[in-house]
Amino acid sequence: MLVAWALMSLQLRGWPGTVLTAGVVTLLNWPRWQPVARGLDSSWQAALALAFTRHMQWGPSLDFTYGPYGFAGFIEPFYRSTALVAIAYVLAVTWMLATLLVAGLRRYWGLEEYPGLMVAGLMAWATIALSWEVRRAADFATVLVLGLAFAVLRSQSGPRRAGLATALGALAGFTLLVKFDTGLAAVGLLVLALAGAPGAGRLRAALPAGLTLLAVFVIAWTAGRQSLGNLPSFTRYSLSLALGYSSAMNGHLPRSSIAWSALVIGVVVLTALAASLRRRPRRDRIAGGLMAAGWGWVVTKDGFVAGNHYPEFFRILLVATALTCLLDPPRLVYGITVALAAGITLLTVTAPAINPVASLGALGSELADVARAKHFSEMTAATRAGVLKEEQLAPGLVSSLRDRTVSIEPWEDMVAWADPRLRWDPEPVVQSYSAFTTSTDRLDAAFLSSGRAPQVVLFQPTGFAGRDPWMDPPATMEALYCHYRQVAVSGPWQVLRRAANRCGPARMLSVRRSTFGARLKVPDAPGEILVARFASAAPLASALEAGLLKPPPMYLSLWEADGRALRYRFVPGTAGDEHVLDVPGTLGFASRFMPPDAQEIELSGGGWRPGQGSLTVRFEELSLRPR
Repeated sequence: MLVAWALMSLQLRGWPGTVLTAGVVTLLNWPRWQPVARGLDSSWQAALALAFTRHMQWGPSLDFTYGPYGFAGFIEPFYRSTALVAIAYVLAVTWMLATLLVAGLRRYWGLEEYPGLMVAGLMAWATIALSWEVRRAADFATVLVLGLAFAVLRSQSGPRRAGLATALGALAGFTLLVKFDTGLAAVGLLVLALAGAPGAGRLRAALPAGLTLLAVFVIAWTAGRQSLGNLPSFTRYSLSLALGYSSAMNGHLPRSSIAWSALVIGVVVLTALAASLRRRPRRDRIAGGLMAAGWGWVVTKDGFVAGNHYPEFFRILLVATALTCLLDPPRLVYGITVALAAGITLLTVTAPAINPVASLGALGSELADVARAKHFSEMTAATRAGVLKEEQLAPGLVSSLRDRTVSIEPWEDMVAWADPRLRWDPEPVVQSYSAFTTSTDRLDAAFLSSGRAPQVVLFQPTGFAGRDPWMDPPATMEALYCHYRQVAVSGPWQVLRRAANRCGPARMLSVRRSTFGARLKVPDAPGEILVARFASAAPLASALEAGLLKPPPMYLSLWEADGRALRYRFVPGTAGDEHVLDVPGTLGFASRFMPPDAQEIELSGGGWRPGQGSLTVRFEELSLRPR
């Protein structure tokens, strides 16, 4: 391959040589199969692959922060069909990104003739190699949309601008179904890039780009056997999850120096961008500034809200810095900023493993695995057996569930993938910790309360990121207590079977008004389920923090009858839903699956000091019939 590239680059000029070189760059950075193993991320990736192969309907029946093609950003051998879609998507994204880099670098540095093409290819390979993270391959779409927007903004040729805008529209249309917020960012960048173009060119490029975006979205949606009638609910819940993500998933960075490094690399990128736009027309400067600001905000939130995604932030910004060559910054400024971005990235995050020899044959090996059905089945069989063993589920228990619909909560949908004979029927929001808004919590609770509910729930009380596992999400857990009874315990798992509704209507006990950091006595409700709803307002500074990045965390503390104190992360997006504080023994759960019996509670954080803020807590009780 490398010899062929060297020989062909002697003959090829212009775009053929650029595209060929970008293809070689892509192959030299290609990831091998991502190992399939139990765990949080593998669980939702398996769930998305399961949903695709079973044609589950997004919107009313399934929702997540990723969309119906969310599995496409992760090259994992769950199923042949999903693996093939993922290979095609990652190949297209990486090849297009490499093409932009090679084209921009060879023009910018005057590397049009041989061996300049190879030099540009090596520079593009090094940039991607230092930035590649197989576990977050979908994030390369984030920086690709920025590069295409830069190219649209800079293009002086009407046909070329229209072609680039159409490519960006196609990418945006499909990415909306991979990761909704990234797709929205792509749409926004497309609009801004076209707004910066001259009037006539803008109109000629906008129509094919818009039609392509719509066509790709609809074709992909229907190809996944999704009903067009589900689009309104899919959009509504996707927006709800995108808007609620910051307050629900905010976490801490492992060290404060990361924030300072992020600030420095951000200044570096902005310097290169400002130098690039300085001599361009005013319309271009405004459009380019808005593009950089909006894109940077999205990437920063994605990288720093959860506290553990920051490596991708630095790697993505390194590629973004390299892509500023498309806007012709001064060469000295460009060289210094790229060097600084690379240095900061390597000092802040662990360098990815670089093995171009292994990468070169990885794509062919993966395609061969997918092409051979028997071989693929054998390849995954051992992994399936290993997952069930690690989950500590007795083989007899799993086999006994195969004649019933089963939901696995709060996550570990890998179990459903590991045993294809299970009739998987999950709650609508994949992995219950993601139901972090009232609308999504209510969606899950309504499902468990309806006639469509699964006959069995495999439950393991595992708190996500310090949350209370018995009230996350709150209304959904209340529905679980009311509509399911325990029939068995297997290792860490509780087996719950669907039963008639055991709960009566909610009755108000009292309304208490207090402040943050003040302990409240919980009213007595003997023999009943006691729930609490919370209402409060955030201080102005915290509201601004929430809009810019993420709000200060909130905490709910509980004190049990024996004086034991428990402290959990509190999710503001579901504050008004029913948080179960106590259940009677007639619930019939084993003691280690019973929620704490709270005698006192305290809400703190959220930007309020102790004694500040206004907090209203509404206590209610629900009668519970014995099992």
